[in-house]
Amino acid sequence: MDISVVLATYDRDDILAKTLRSFSKLDVAECEWQLFVVDNACRRETEALVSGYYGSLPAKYLQQQSPGKNNALLTAMPLVEGELVVFTDDDVVADSQWLLELWSASKRLPNYDLFGGRILPLFPQGMAPEPGIDLNQGFTRAAYVIADWDLPEGEIRPGRIWGPNMAVRKRVFESGITFDPMIGPSQSQVYTMGSETDFLLRAAEAGFKSAYVPKALVHHQIRPDQLSIAWLKGRALRQGKGKAALFREFDHYKQLFGVPRFLYRKLITLKLRSLYYRAIGDKSRYYRNAVELGMYQGVHQFYRGMSMTKSSPKTP
Repeated sequence: MDISVVLATYDRDDILAKTLRSFSKLDVAECEWQLFVVDNACRRETEALVSGYYGSLPAKYLQQQSPGKNNALLTAMPLVEGELVVFTDDDVVADSQWLLELWSASKRLPNYDLFGGRILPLFPQGMAPEPGIDLNQGFTRAAYVIADWDLPEGEIRPGRIWGPNMAVRKRVFESGITFDPMIGPSQSQVYTMGSETDFLLRAAEAGFKSAYVPKALVHHQIRPDQLSIAWLKGRALRQGKGKAALFREFDHYKQLFGVPRFLYRKLITLKLRSLYYRAIGDKSRYYRNAVELGMYQGVHQFYRGMSMTKSSPKTP
């Protein structure tokens, strides 16, 4: 088996249908592959959707009741047979050459084990982001999963490999490195982001090298609700929480009630600025401030959670 493709899904069959439709048009004549779709919502409708593609895709439907994307991915891992394990999301539209480009790159770059391709946004027809949202801002590009680096094929830092277009040689998992079920998307609206980053950083520390494959392309489906500043602020909150958990960059600050003391002043300042920018109608600065506010709210949420865990009475 050459390639195993793994994706997790949760109760959005309309989006998943577009993803599977694009997979059915993949040019895979030169390699043998399999597809695992792990349903984290365990819905009969999703099973019926996937089974409807059994004639045109080498697909297998799996279920995982424990919430969380990483729990779903881990369900498929004991079953993968491919030399190259490709991870993606249930909201992509794949270019017809996507898998072949990743497979070819893995052959051209035998000293690399982690591969990332390009990801471009696919906005809803006739719709655009809310005024003030800057598509060139680093955070916005990350939120819409725009991974389009102006680089040739070759070595990159692991942080530039993103979940919807990530390939990993099976030997990385055989070394004992795998996904942390405590990190990543889940049914909770306040989950800790950083699933792929956490995995890739640990793989890099173990000596596995990363490469960029610009010809391997998928498009990320943007939903109508994701075009708002409110949605992006929520994304910033989750990102701030994830960064605090992964990098612990604020641990050395003096704390008040288990939270870095400077955060209280920072949050008050950002909230006041938010009111001011809204009042004067400055949409661009309101958006940038909203993102920063969400980030620091996520950091605050992480430390409050840590503090509450430490102060909770232990059960005998």
